[in-house]
Amino acid sequence: MSERTILLDVFAANQKRERLIEQALVGTDLPPEDYPFYVYIGVEGALTPTELARELGMPLSTVLFRLRRLEKRRHVERVPNPDDGRSYLVRLTPAGERLLGYARPLFRGRALAVEARLGEDRVAALREGLDELSNAIERELGDALREPAGN
Repeated sequence: MSERTILLDVFAANQKRERLIEQALVGTDLPPEDYPFYVYIGVEGALTPTELARELGMPLSTVLFRLRRLEKRRHVERVPNPDDGRSYLVRLTPAGERLLGYARPLFRGRALAVEARLGEDRVAALREGLDELSNAIERELGDALREPAGN
């Protein structure tokens, strides 16, 4: 039996994914760690920071920090939330949309090449497996919160 856990394997695969993004975005003005923000906001449209945090699986504080960086670059702007006057939505500015329009095909081509290496059936099976893994992690996180201290 291997000493490695599936979570360590996922971590290693994620490191390679980050290198692929970094390599694809060389020469752009888009930091690789911010790329998913541009894609989610650019593709999904305006989102609240809370919705973005949920989609990306990140703590809200991290999302807010990253959004401030995008705002400083004038690539994201806040707009009133028509569904909740107490919150706001973030959306790409025209400059952010132009950058995404330039950078996205650079990485998307690489991502689609990886999927082609795997084939449609394997990609579907991996997505299903990742959903199961994500749900198992969420259940473990919930269980850990409910365990009494000292156990």
